[in-house]
Amino acid sequence: MFSPEKKAVVVASMTAVLLIIIKWVFGVLTGSMAILTSAIDSTLDFFVSLMNFFAIRKSEKPIDEKYNYWHWKIEGFGALIEWTIISVSWVLIIYFSILKIIKNEFLQKTSESIYVMIISVIITYLLVNYLSNTAKKTQSLIIKSDLLHYKTDLLTNFWIIIALILIKIFNFPLIDPIISIAIAFYIIYWSIEILKDGYNMLMDKKIDDKHLAFIKEIIKKHKELTGFHFLKTRKSWKRNFIEFHIVFKDDNISLRDAHTISDELEASIIEEIPHSTVMIHLDYFDDSHDINNPKLREFIVKK
Repeated sequence: MFSPEKKAVVVASMTAVLLIIIKWVFGVLTGSMAILTSAIDSTLDFFVSLMNFFAIRKSEKPIDEKYNYWHWKIEGFGALIEWTIISVSWVLIIYFSILKIIKNEFLQKTSESIYVMIISVIITYLLVNYLSNTAKKTQSLIIKSDLLHYKTDLLTNFWIIIALILIKIFNFPLIDPIISIAIAFYIIYWSIEILKDGYNMLMDKKIDDKHLAFIKEIIKKHKELTGFHFLKTRKSWKRNFIEFHIVFKDDNISLRDAHTISDELEASIIEEIPHSTVMIHLDYFDDSHDINNPKLREFIVKK
């Protein structure tokens, strides 16, 4: 049985196939650079969705002896590859649009082109709604990347319709390749968001500042503690990884009592920040300075 992420990728792939057929057929028949641009985009959507399916399949594999922290980061690589494909393809579209302008090859059949793009907008709108709901439920980076891609498709398809209407009203076919170039730059700009998300996952970016503030506040509320140090966090796919040291006032505190306080902190953090793995180190004195001592680190490694 498919997971919600896999199902979303399959739906996106099938939608892309439908749009590919419609746009390529009418793009060739009408000679519209705007429709051909959109057809190329839909073709790329299909191959990206296909790649995403295998990336999700890999990322959902359970922990094994070789990879002790799941396979989630494959989504980060998938996002970077998707950004590369998007950027290269739209640079090529800019190139071919400029050639159209130089050769004076402009759109002739505007009415048919408008009908095709209206159909495309309706189909893409339905897909965006579906992907948006799936992204909210799963928090999958790949689904978010696909959603961003199709949102830009929806907006660009809308502007293509506006451009085609202007061509028909004012008989100014030069708008066709110009709007293609404008759309290409727009999508390259917005695809940077996909690049950032993939980069942040691979580089273990910290969790949100509001969550960090909550962790610090909840630690300070425990009167048995004098402070904390070495607070480190990272986000990987759906999960947040949080670790820190806490220092107890009573250096003779029992292991049972110290462990109870640690469990209370962990439970409070997980309740506020779901899907979190919390690791708490217990200190009876503040070793935040000693632990950074190169000699001590060397001793710990040798030991």
